[in-house]
Amino acid sequence: MLNILVIDDNMADVRITHEMLKEGLGTQFTFSHASCVGEARTYLEDQSFDMILLDLNLPDSMALDTLRELRQTHASAATLIMSGLQDEALAIQAVRNGAQDYLIKDHINSHALSRAIRYAVERHRVQEQVTHQAHYDHLTGLANRGLFYERLHYALARCHRNDAAIALLFLDLDHFKAINDTFGHEYGDIVLKTVANRLRKCIREVDTGVRMGGDEFAVLLDEVVSVDDVGTIAQRLLNLITQPMVILDHELHITGSVGMTIYPWDCAKAQDLLKHSDTAMYRAKAQGGNNFQFYTAGMQTSSLDRTTIDVELRRALAKGEFLLHYQPQMDLRTQQIIGMEALIRWQHPYQGMISPMNFIPKAEESGIIVPMGEWVMETASLQAKKWESEGLPIPPISVNLSARQVHQRNLPATIEHILQATQLDPQYLQVELTESFLISETPSTLATLRDLKAMGVKIYIDDFGVGYASLRYLKAFPLDGLKLDQSLIKDLDTDINNAAIVKAILALGNTLGLKVIAEGVETQAQVQFLSEHGCYAIQGFWVTPPIPAHESRHWLIMGESQSYTAA
Repeated sequence: MLNILVIDDNMADVRITHEMLKEGLGTQFTFSHASCVGEARTYLEDQSFDMILLDLNLPDSMALDTLRELRQTHASAATLIMSGLQDEALAIQAVRNGAQDYLIKDHINSHALSRAIRYAVERHRVQEQVTHQAHYDHLTGLANRGLFYERLHYALARCHRNDAAIALLFLDLDHFKAINDTFGHEYGDIVLKTVANRLRKCIREVDTGVRMGGDEFAVLLDEVVSVDDVGTIAQRLLNLITQPMVILDHELHITGSVGMTIYPWDCAKAQDLLKHSDTAMYRAKAQGGNNFQFYTAGMQTSSLDRTTIDVELRRALAKGEFLLHYQPQMDLRTQQIIGMEALIRWQHPYQGMISPMNFIPKAEESGIIVPMGEWVMETASLQAKKWESEGLPIPPISVNLSARQVHQRNLPATIEHILQATQLDPQYLQVELTESFLISETPSTLATLRDLKAMGVKIYIDDFGVGYASLRYLKAFPLDGLKLDQSLIKDLDTDINNAAIVKAILALGNTLGLKVIAEGVETQAQVQFLSEHGCYAIQGFWVTPPIPAHESRHWLIMGESQSYTAA
């Protein structure tokens, strides 16, 4: 039995269509009629239809806009266009916008109409299967990112047309990673499906529930009337999520953090919707989770608010937002590349590239610098092996160690595990400690560094010459080299004091058998000075700024055989 809705304001055409359906389908259909789009909406809200026969020339319709609306809100019904116009371009556009066929009223009979309906229903069934696979998350059955952006596009168009508002809720589960780590991904998948089912209970049919990826969900609320309504839905969602889940004899307690924004009340640009809701969600997490926050002006993550930065950093590490750039180090005697320093960057999804100066101090303070540092070392080691697999020479890779990392008693074991896992020879790893670390001389830290040295890892003191330089410290620590602080290099050719300090450090390094690398080298005059006074190697913009790994091929080839002359 086919449930058919005819949307046409020409009653003569409606009667003819009804007669053709009776002749072609017999009693195998039910028939409903709406003379305008508004009346059709009422029908569609109360019942479901297998087929919609649509005339595009309606009193309250904008031609193809009606078709697009029906395909979005009632996609379960196949749609045939029945038009009095023989317009090839319009027919093509109708099919592209989701119609199964375009029929000319004067050119069809009962047999042609019934056949077109049967074919359309079958084609629609197949298209529905393909569309569902492309637009819906396979695990939860919610809309995926692609369908979300499509629904958002149509919702924004309606906002402009009807002077209405929409809201976006962004949900992230609290401590979800701990569930996967403790119970396994099977439990995690069941949790995600349960959350999706509970999310569906909170929203209307016209709203869109989305799995954005991982443990992130979103809800697009259509036709928003008040802020209170949005808050009510968010609280209802949180209440449902916090209800215990019994999974394979384990009772789990889940909470979530929700950030919300309303268009156009909170933002003038549609692209800010996701950014603002995500920013508000960060604030909800910073408040301890299991709460919702509306976006307010001043929440911008570009300011890296101290309340939220710790949450953001942990999220960034879990979501893979960090990346490494590499800065070559050039031997001043041979002009060959003899090393690469790995430098972390934060590619924030909404704020773009964030400078390490804006997040490393907070990472150090919060302790997340430890797992972040391990990620840097592992990623750099894997990159070195990737270069090797591409037939390129492996340069020694320099990574920065924080004082927190060195004070971890298991640091040698951690580094040994990373080297074994990545199969990188220890001779290709150099660690750099800040000069201020020298005042932390303790038996345990000395033992840690000696263990690293025994493994074959090279040890350098970074930013040398502006802090706690001491012959005793240099003698006590098992060092391979020093890195001259770039503040000493900046005014090297104009500041006689800086020049004197640099010459003294170079002489000291050579006397102690330490290799000295100058950082921040930018001019030919600086290169000339350093070369004349026995500096081992340089890095800085004179050679090249830090570059992504894929741009390093030229420099690595130089490290093997070529010499370099800067422009």
